[in-house]
Amino acid sequence: MIKLSNINKSFAQHQVLDELELELKIGDRIALIGQNGAGKTTLIRTLLGQYTAEGQLSMFGLNPRQQRIEVLQKIGFVPQHSPPIQMSVGELVDFSAALSLTPMKDEVYALAGKLEFDIEEQVGKPFFKLSGGMKQKLLIALALSKRPEFLIMDEPAANLDPAGRKAFFDELSLLPQNTTMLLSSHRVDELLPFINRIIEMDCGRIVHDQQLADEIKAGKSLDCKIQITGEGEAIRKTLDSWKFSNGSNPGLYSGKLAEADRTKFFIEIAQFSKQIKELKMEAE
Repeated sequence: MIKLSNINKSFAQHQVLDELELELKIGDRIALIGQNGAGKTTLIRTLLGQYTAEGQLSMFGLNPRQQRIEVLQKIGFVPQHSPPIQMSVGELVDFSAALSLTPMKDEVYALAGKLEFDIEEQVGKPFFKLSGGMKQKLLIALALSKRPEFLIMDEPAANLDPAGRKAFFDELSLLPQNTTMLLSSHRVDELLPFINRIIEMDCGRIVHDQQLADEIKAGKSLDCKIQITGEGEAIRKTLDSWKFSNGSNPGLYSGKLAEADRTKFFIEIAQFSKQIKELKMEAE
Protein backbone atom coordinates (compact mmCIF):
# COMPACT_ATOMS: atom_id res chain seq x y z
CA MET A 1 0.00 0.00 0.00
CA ILE A 2 2.69 2.50 1.07
CA LYS A 3 6.37 1.94 0.40
CA LEU A 4 9.36 4.17 0.94
CA SER A 5 12.77 3.10 -0.32
CA ASN A 6 16.08 4.93 0.21
CA ILE A 7 14.34 8.20 1.11
CA ASN A 8 16.69 11.12 1.75
CA LYS A 9 15.73 14.66 2.73
CA SER A 10 18.02 17.52 3.73
CA PHE A 11 17.52 21.11 4.77
CA ALA A 12 20.64 23.12 3.95
CA GLN A 13 23.46 20.94 5.29
CA HIS A 14 21.31 19.01 7.75
CA GLN A 15 20.16 15.51 6.75
CA VAL A 16 16.69 14.91 8.22
CA LEU A 17 15.74 11.64 6.50
CA ASP A 18 18.65 9.30 5.90
CA GLU A 19 18.20 6.34 3.52
CA LEU A 20 14.86 5.66 5.18
CA GLU A 21 13.14 2.36 4.40
CA LEU A 22 9.52 1.73 5.39
CA GLU A 23 6.56 -0.32 4.23
CA LEU A 24 2.99 0.02 5.51
CA LYS A 25 0.28 -2.50 4.77
CA ILE A 26 -3.49 -2.09 4.77
CA GLY A 27 -4.73 -2.17 8.35
CA ASP A 28 -1.39 -1.30 9.96
CA ARG A 29 -1.94 0.87 13.02
CA ILE A 30 1.35 2.43 13.92
CA ALA A 31 2.61 4.49 16.83
CA LEU A 32 5.48 6.58 15.49
CA ILE A 33 7.86 7.54 18.28
CA GLY A 34 11.24 9.22 18.63
CA GLN A 35 12.93 12.21 20.17
CA ASN A 36 12.33 15.73 18.86
CA GLY A 37 14.36 16.12 15.68
CA ALA A 38 14.26 12.40 14.86
CA GLY A 39 12.52 13.10 11.53
CA LYS A 40 8.92 12.16 12.38
CA THR A 41 7.26 15.35 11.16
CA THR A 42 9.43 15.47 8.04
CA LEU A 43 8.41 11.90 7.24
CA ILE A 44 4.74 12.83 7.65
CA ARG A 45 5.06 15.90 5.43
CA THR A 46 6.83 13.82 2.80
CA LEU A 47 3.95 11.31 2.85
CA LEU A 48 1.51 14.20 2.40
CA GLY A 49 3.42 15.48 -0.62
CA GLN A 50 4.39 18.71 1.13
CA TYR A 51 8.09 17.96 0.70
CA THR A 52 10.08 16.54 -2.17
CA ALA A 53 12.63 13.89 -1.26
CA GLU A 54 15.16 11.71 -3.00
CA GLY A 55 14.33 8.04 -3.33
CA GLN A 56 11.24 5.99 -4.19
CA LEU A 57 7.86 6.69 -2.57
CA SER A 58 4.58 5.05 -3.56
CA MET A 59 1.19 5.51 -1.88
CA PHE A 60 -1.80 3.60 -3.24
CA GLY A 61 0.30 3.10 -6.37
CA LEU A 62 0.62 6.89 -6.75
CA ASN A 63 3.33 9.49 -6.22
CA PRO A 64 2.17 11.86 -3.43
CA ARG A 65 4.08 14.80 -4.90
CA GLN A 66 3.14 14.36 -8.56
CA GLN A 67 -0.41 13.06 -7.94
CA ARG A 68 -1.09 14.91 -4.72
CA ILE A 69 -4.81 15.58 -5.20
CA GLU A 70 -5.59 11.89 -5.79
CA VAL A 71 -3.49 10.85 -2.80
CA LEU A 72 -4.97 13.44 -0.42
CA GLN A 73 -8.47 12.23 -1.26
CA LYS A 74 -7.57 9.00 0.52
CA ILE A 75 -5.92 10.62 3.57
CA GLY A 76 -7.23 12.15 6.79
CA PHE A 77 -4.64 14.36 8.49
CA VAL A 78 -4.41 16.14 11.84
CA PRO A 79 -1.24 18.24 12.31
CA GLN A 80 0.53 18.84 15.61
CA HIS A 81 0.18 22.60 15.21
CA SER A 82 -3.03 24.00 13.74
CA PRO A 83 -2.48 26.09 10.57
CA PRO A 84 -3.44 29.82 10.64
CA ILE A 85 -6.59 29.33 8.56
CA GLN A 86 -8.42 32.60 7.92
CA MET A 87 -11.80 31.02 7.08
CA SER A 88 -14.62 30.90 9.58
CA VAL A 89 -15.53 27.57 11.17
CA GLY A 90 -18.54 27.22 8.88
CA GLU A 91 -16.54 28.11 5.77
CA LEU A 92 -13.85 25.57 6.68
CA VAL A 93 -16.42 22.80 7.11
CA ASP A 94 -18.09 23.70 3.79
CA PHE A 95 -14.73 23.92 2.00
CA SER A 96 -13.60 20.53 3.34
CA ALA A 97 -16.94 18.95 2.43
CA ALA A 98 -16.66 20.27 -1.14
CA LEU A 99 -13.25 18.63 -1.54
CA SER A 100 -14.32 15.27 -0.14
CA LEU A 101 -15.44 12.33 -2.25
CA THR A 102 -17.85 11.22 0.50
CA PRO A 103 -20.77 13.14 2.04
CA MET A 104 -19.28 14.46 5.26
CA LYS A 105 -20.81 17.74 6.46
CA ASP A 106 -23.43 16.18 8.75
CA GLU A 107 -20.83 13.73 10.05
CA VAL A 108 -18.42 16.58 10.85
CA TYR A 109 -21.08 18.23 13.00
CA ALA A 110 -21.88 14.91 14.72
CA LEU A 111 -18.24 14.00 15.38
CA ALA A 112 -17.42 17.48 16.67
CA GLY A 113 -20.39 17.21 19.02
CA LYS A 114 -19.07 13.91 20.40
CA LEU A 115 -15.79 15.70 21.07
CA GLU A 116 -17.80 18.37 22.91
CA PHE A 117 -17.26 21.07 20.29
CA ASP A 118 -20.53 22.67 19.10
CA ILE A 119 -19.97 23.88 15.54
CA GLU A 120 -23.28 25.77 15.49
CA GLU A 121 -22.12 27.95 18.38
CA GLN A 122 -18.83 28.77 16.64
CA VAL A 123 -19.91 28.65 12.99
CA GLY A 124 -19.17 32.32 12.23
CA LYS A 125 -15.98 32.56 14.27
CA PRO A 126 -12.62 32.65 12.45
CA PHE A 127 -10.82 29.35 12.85
CA PHE A 128 -7.59 31.02 14.00
CA LYS A 129 -9.44 32.63 16.93
CA LEU A 130 -10.54 29.31 18.40
CA SER A 131 -8.72 27.91 21.44
CA GLY A 132 -6.09 25.24 20.83
CA GLY A 133 -8.41 22.51 22.05
CA MET A 134 -11.30 23.67 19.84
CA LYS A 135 -9.05 23.77 16.77
CA GLN A 136 -7.85 20.25 17.49
CA LYS A 137 -11.39 18.92 17.94
CA LEU A 138 -12.56 20.43 14.66
CA LEU A 139 -9.53 19.14 12.74
CA ILE A 140 -10.07 15.66 14.18
CA ALA A 141 -13.74 15.75 13.19
CA LEU A 142 -12.82 16.87 9.65
CA ALA A 143 -10.21 14.10 9.29
CA LEU A 144 -12.37 11.27 10.63
CA SER A 145 -15.47 12.31 8.69
CA LYS A 146 -13.63 11.68 5.40
CA ARG A 147 -13.59 7.98 6.28
CA PRO A 148 -10.00 7.92 5.03
CA GLU A 149 -8.07 4.87 3.91
CA PHE A 150 -4.99 6.30 5.62
CA LEU A 151 -5.22 8.37 8.81
CA ILE A 152 -2.15 10.42 9.78
CA MET A 153 -2.13 12.25 13.11
CA ASP A 154 0.75 14.18 14.67
CA GLU A 155 0.26 14.38 18.48
CA PRO A 156 -3.53 14.39 17.96
CA ALA A 157 -4.56 14.39 21.62
CA ALA A 158 -2.01 16.95 22.86
CA ASN A 159 -4.45 19.85 23.23
CA LEU A 160 -7.56 17.91 24.23
CA ASP A 161 -9.24 18.11 27.61
CA PRO A 162 -9.94 14.82 29.45
CA ALA A 163 -13.46 14.47 28.04
CA GLY A 164 -12.20 15.24 24.53
CA ARG A 165 -9.40 12.68 24.84
CA LYS A 166 -11.84 9.99 25.90
CA ALA A 167 -14.22 10.80 23.04
CA PHE A 168 -11.32 10.89 20.56
CA PHE A 169 -10.04 7.47 21.58
CA ASP A 170 -13.60 6.11 21.51
CA GLU A 171 -13.87 7.22 17.88
CA LEU A 172 -10.52 5.65 17.00
CA SER A 173 -11.79 2.33 18.35
CA LEU A 174 -14.76 2.48 15.95
CA LEU A 175 -12.71 2.90 12.76
CA PRO A 176 -12.92 0.04 10.22
CA GLN A 177 -10.18 -2.57 10.60
CA ASN A 178 -8.83 -1.81 7.13
CA THR A 179 -8.12 1.84 8.05
CA THR A 180 -4.36 2.30 8.11
CA MET A 181 -3.16 4.67 10.84
CA LEU A 182 0.11 6.47 11.55
CA LEU A 183 -0.04 8.20 14.93
CA SER A 184 2.96 10.23 16.06
CA SER A 185 2.90 10.56 19.84
CA HIS A 186 5.01 10.74 22.97
CA ARG A 187 2.27 8.83 24.84
CA VAL A 188 2.51 5.28 23.54
CA ASP A 189 0.61 4.04 26.57
CA GLU A 190 -2.51 5.91 25.43
CA LEU A 191 -2.31 4.42 21.94
CA LEU A 192 -1.71 0.82 22.95
CA PRO A 193 -5.35 -0.35 22.59
CA PHE A 194 -5.46 0.97 19.00
CA ILE A 195 -2.11 -0.04 17.49
CA ASN A 196 -0.47 -3.20 16.21
CA ARG A 197 2.98 -1.80 15.49
CA ILE A 198 5.48 0.59 17.07
CA ILE A 199 8.10 2.33 14.92
CA GLU A 200 10.90 4.39 16.44
CA MET A 201 12.88 6.96 14.46
CA ASP A 202 16.26 8.42 15.28
CA CYS A 203 18.48 10.63 13.12
CA GLY A 204 16.16 10.21 10.14
CA ARG A 205 16.12 6.41 10.15
CA ILE A 206 13.88 3.62 11.40
CA VAL A 207 15.83 2.20 14.34
CA HIS A 208 13.15 -0.06 15.80
CA ASP A 209 10.06 -1.65 14.25
CA GLN A 210 8.01 -3.91 16.52
CA GLN A 211 4.86 -5.83 15.62
CA LEU A 212 2.46 -6.26 18.54
CA ALA A 213 0.96 -9.72 18.34
CA ASP A 214 -2.73 -10.05 19.19
CA GLU A 215 -2.01 -12.57 21.92
CA ILE A 216 0.39 -10.10 23.56
CA LYS A 217 -2.20 -7.33 23.49
CA ALA A 218 -4.86 -9.65 24.87
CA GLY A 219 -3.33 -9.70 28.34
CA LYS A 220 -0.99 -12.70 28.34
CA SER A 221 2.21 -12.83 30.34
CA LEU A 222 5.32 -12.52 28.23
CA ASP A 223 8.57 -14.38 27.80
CA CYS A 224 11.11 -11.80 26.66
CA LYS A 225 14.57 -12.18 25.14
CA ILE A 226 16.78 -9.25 24.22
CA GLN A 227 20.15 -9.35 22.48
CA ILE A 228 22.34 -6.29 23.05
CA THR A 229 25.74 -5.12 21.89
CA GLY A 230 28.69 -5.43 24.23
CA GLU A 231 28.66 -1.71 25.00
CA GLY A 232 26.50 0.24 27.40
CA GLU A 233 26.32 -0.10 31.15
CA ALA A 234 23.06 1.87 31.34
CA ILE A 235 21.03 -0.68 29.39
CA ARG A 236 22.47 -3.51 31.52
CA LYS A 237 21.40 -1.71 34.69
CA THR A 238 17.94 -1.19 33.22
CA LEU A 239 17.59 -4.89 32.39
CA ASP A 240 18.88 -5.80 35.84
CA SER A 241 16.20 -3.57 37.38
CA TRP A 242 13.59 -5.62 35.50
CA LYS A 243 15.20 -8.79 36.92
CA PHE A 244 16.41 -9.99 33.52
CA SER A 245 19.24 -12.51 33.61
CA ASN A 246 21.97 -13.49 31.20
CA GLY A 247 23.68 -16.86 30.92
CA SER A 248 26.73 -17.99 29.00
CA ASN A 249 26.08 -15.40 26.29
CA PRO A 250 26.83 -12.06 28.00
CA GLY A 251 24.80 -10.07 25.46
CA LEU A 252 21.63 -12.18 25.67
CA TYR A 253 19.18 -11.32 28.43
CA SER A 254 15.94 -13.09 29.23
CA GLY A 255 13.10 -12.41 31.61
CA LYS A 256 9.37 -12.46 32.13
CA LEU A 257 6.97 -9.52 31.97
CA ALA A 258 3.37 -9.02 32.96
CA GLU A 259 1.46 -7.75 29.93
CA ALA A 260 0.46 -4.67 31.90
CA ASP A 261 4.16 -3.73 32.17
CA ARG A 262 5.01 -4.29 28.51
CA THR A 263 4.57 -0.69 27.37
CA LYS A 264 6.48 0.72 30.33
CA PHE A 265 9.33 -1.72 29.61
CA PHE A 266 9.38 -0.87 25.92
CA ILE A 267 9.45 2.87 26.59
CA GLU A 268 12.33 2.46 29.06
CA ILE A 269 14.51 0.49 26.66
CA ALA A 270 13.61 2.52 23.56
CA GLN A 271 16.32 5.03 24.50
CA PHE A 272 18.87 2.24 23.99
CA SER A 273 17.62 1.25 20.53
CA LYS A 274 21.08 1.53 18.93
CA GLN A 275 22.40 -1.08 21.39
CA ILE A 276 19.58 -3.60 20.77
CA LYS A 277 20.32 -6.22 18.15
CA GLU A 278 17.14 -8.24 18.58
CA LEU A 279 14.07 -8.18 20.80
CA LYS A 280 11.52 -11.00 21.04
CA MET A 281 8.35 -11.09 23.11
CA GLU A 282 6.18 -14.18 23.14
CA ALA A 283 3.02 -14.98 25.07
CA GLU A 284 3.45 -17.93 27.39
